[in-house]
Amino acid sequence: MKKRILSVILTLTLCMGLSAPALAARTFTDVPSTYWAYDAIQYVVDEGLFSGTTGSTFTPGGTMTRAMLWVVLARMDGVDTSAASGEAWYQAGLDWAVEAGISDGTTPNGSITRAQFAAMLYRYAEYAGVDTAADTTELNKFADTGSIPSYAIEPLAWAVGSGIVSGTSATTISPSGSATRAQVATMLMRYAQAFGDGQTTDPGETVPEQPSSEYTLRLSAMSSTLEVGKSIVADANTTPYSARNGLTFTFSSSDPSVATVEPYSGNNFSCQITAVSPGTATITARDANGVEATLTVTVTGASTSTPGTSDGGDYADIKNEIIELTNEVRAENNAGALTKSDLLTRLAQQRADECANMGEISHVRPNGSYYSTIFEENGLDRFEMQYVEILGWSTILDAKYIVDMWENSPGHFASMTGTNKTLVGVGISLGDDGRFYFCQIFTNKD
Repeated sequence: MKKRILSVILTLTLCMGLSAPALAARTFTDVPSTYWAYDAIQYVVDEGLFSGTTGSTFTPGGTMTRAMLWVVLARMDGVDTSAASGEAWYQAGLDWAVEAGISDGTTPNGSITRAQFAAMLYRYAEYAGVDTAADTTELNKFADTGSIPSYAIEPLAWAVGSGIVSGTSATTISPSGSATRAQVATMLMRYAQAFGDGQTTDPGETVPEQPSSEYTLRLSAMSSTLEVGKSIVADANTTPYSARNGLTFTFSSSDPSVATVEPYSGNNFSCQITAVSPGTATITARDANGVEATLTVTVTGASTSTPGTSDGGDYADIKNEIIELTNEVRAENNAGALTKSDLLTRLAQQRADECANMGEISHVRPNGSYYSTIFEENGLDRFEMQYVEILGWSTILDAKYIVDMWENSPGHFASMTGTNKTLVGVGISLGDDGRFYFCQIFTNKD
């Protein structure tokens, strides 16, 4: 079995840091130097393991697919991952991963969870001759260890003990959470620092990801007219959508005596605008690279409509448009058209309502169970089904916007274009925070 061992020189270089001028030469508009994973992203790009999603963006918040990870790990092992004519772009990575015992090679377009990533990296380490002894007590500090799949307990314990995985917070490790591009980059850099790695300097074909249009920024809210004393949430929305996850935004008001603005809900892209006195004020969102977007707010003394919890409004036209646009994306990618299911529509609406009531996008339901339990509650056997849900939120009720958002996210795109799904349902709910919550469920039976 082929073993890869990094030289002492490379290990020392990595331990000294990755901010040398040569590494800093590659910049992305969505990865400012202050971004938490900046050094790691520079590392994986400069080592030829990753490429940007466009010439100027990296999409750090985008999810990794299984196929992408096969290719990346193969490149770490020095494999030429170039695709032969007529082959899938990931074929060389798949063949290597199966031969090396890294993966069974199934579900190439499925997104990678943090547990699955740890398991594959653990197997890679075994393949490379690294000591993978694990102390499972390393996991005791996390409150969500009970949700770790059995196959991933030792890999995650090894990864935590080795300093590769640090958890999503001091008390959570989020095993079922999707592994983002930035997280994978960080964990691969930590692996190299801890054990060494055998990266190739010739990356061959770049990992194909869904193309993104040129970066743009806009500030969106449900309404630009507010009554004195009322507040509304506005979001900094980017194209590609996922770019905003890697940026820090600041917000300002041209006239705080008319409307004030402050960060909202602890994320990096939302603000709360509060009406103070009649007049107009311009609210400005500015990203870390100096790109700005504005929203002009009119404050009146008269009563205006304000967001609130959905009263069960159907949004039927928007739901149907989302399905139509999704089918257009599928047709462009050689996937058959989906048929609208009344049952899935009802279930998707229930899931959208659950997210709206929680005020967050989560595949975990309010009762703590995974979203798949909704099928069993409605008489379906999830073990006999092919199913997946995708979620999103927006301050604007726009079918094309939400579908474009999903299309520009590798994990969501893979779910939208999966050829093993034939039925679809869409749900939309308006939350108290002024956001629309979207859910799309795909299955092969109902």
